[in-house]
Amino acid sequence: MSKAAYINLSPAGTPFSRFVNLLWALAMRDLTGKYRRSALGLWWAFIQPLVLMLVFSMLRGFVNIPSDGLPYILFSYAALVPWTFFANSLSSCGPSIIDNAEVIKKIALPREVFPLAGITSAFFDFLMSGILLAGMMVWYKVPVGWSLVWLPVLVALAAAVAFSIGMLVAGLGTFRKDFIFAVPFLVQVWLFVTPVIYPISSVPDRWYFLYLLNPMVGVIEGFRTVLLKASPPPTEPLLASVAVTAVLLAVSWPTFRRLSAYFADVL
Repeated sequence: MSKAAYINLSPAGTPFSRFVNLLWALAMRDLTGKYRRSALGLWWAFIQPLVLMLVFSMLRGFVNIPSDGLPYILFSYAALVPWTFFANSLSSCGPSIIDNAEVIKKIALPREVFPLAGITSAFFDFLMSGILLAGMMVWYKVPVGWSLVWLPVLVALAAAVAFSIGMLVAGLGTFRKDFIFAVPFLVQVWLFVTPVIYPISSVPDRWYFLYLLNPMVGVIEGFRTVLLKASPPPTEPLLASVAVTAVLLAVSWPTFRRLSAYFADVL
């Protein structure tokens, strides 16, 4: 059966409710397809950040990497959970238009729903890895407080960053696949200019302002501060992330909309 056959476009309900239902259907299709014929299945949601954490911990045995007085395993994993969500979201957004070519050519849909579906399916992996993080926090007896109310804001910000970049990759990648092929390399480089392995306090003062132009800095540092220090996210990195993300969305969304008019012609 074709992919288009799975899309329910019932006219019932408001346009917003139909959009949400479509988004959910696409996300569930992507999620089930992702783990189909996989021996480990949902365990991959735990394995990816866990393996990276172990690699970083081994690296710390050779290089003196500070961790702000926190156990390094917890320090790194608390950053890897949101980072993996962002990286998986971006990887899912890139080919989302090409992968749904059959649907796009047959049915008139808001094209933004396809990158959003990729982010929604990646959110499931985020929840699974978050369970392990919660268990680690209990093991290390990390106190929590009202600062946890910031978590939805930080998750939404990470999704917005992925959506803004992912729309550009998806739109441009429809015409030139080089943009999609470049995503894994981009994610690898981006990891090292984001405070995942090391704390933001390690960044030299002369590079600090430029460093804050990375919108994931505020997200990662915010997660660590909220979860491990029971404090609100640092104001300066958070505001910088929000501002940069707003600019990215202001550029990428109109660009994606303009490109989307030609998707059906090139697919």
